[in-house]
Amino acid sequence: MTGERVLIVEDEALAADTYGEYLARAGGYRQVHLSPTLADAVRFLSTQWREHGSFGVDLVLLDMNLPDGHGLEVLRRMRSAGFTGAVVAMTAATDVPTIRQAMALGVVQYLVKPFGYPEFAERLRAARELSTGLAGTGSVSSQAEVDRAFRHHGSTGPAALPKGLTEGTLDAIVHLLRSDPAGGRSAGEVGAAVGTSRVTARRYLEHLFRQGLMDRSPRYGTPGRPENEYRWSGRGPTPG
Repeated sequence: MTGERVLIVEDEALAADTYGEYLARAGGYRQVHLSPTLADAVRFLSTQWREHGSFGVDLVLLDMNLPDGHGLEVLRRMRSAGFTGAVVAMTAATDVPTIRQAMALGVVQYLVKPFGYPEFAERLRAARELSTGLAGTGSVSSQAEVDRAFRHHGSTGPAALPKGLTEGTLDAIVHLLRSDPAGGRSAGEVGAAVGTSRVTARRYLEHLFRQGLMDRSPRYGTPGRPENEYRWSGRGPTPG
């Protein structure tokens, strides 16, 4: 079998199954193991190293909050043993210390749950471009190639807009929420303020939430199901 060999470190069975489906959909990837715990990941990697002299892994999809420890401990051990492959964090962890440690350990993409296939595929594409651009030995031929590599490596900020969303509307929503960071607004309220439907506004808000730029919480006290309200988080770079 061919394709990049992928280790998934994820304790939620549904999420792990989804990642496997996404990998198959993207093409060019082969899941070699699923580790639901820190101990299982260390055991698998130790066995691989003992029997084959390498981890046999090209890409790691890494959750941070595992039942028996932190996902970054897996990565620390791999890096200490000489692993230079790509690591994509897929996690609900948005605390700054974790993000800072992830960057220091060479996590090339950081996806905040929940996310869909388009975001997943885009981050894998960027990780693959980085790996391809820096494959082999030798040297690069220009400053532009170095800049390109660092651009891919540093692309953990806002991703390209999903299909159907525009920069103008995104900027209007960002301006609206940033102007009143303490006040939460529902998708309907945001849509009415910027001139879009509730459904369309929710797509923009969820995109910003996945980038860590919005906080989301349920709003109670209204008839029916609680609706979400969004407020500017103050984390990360401003889009645009």
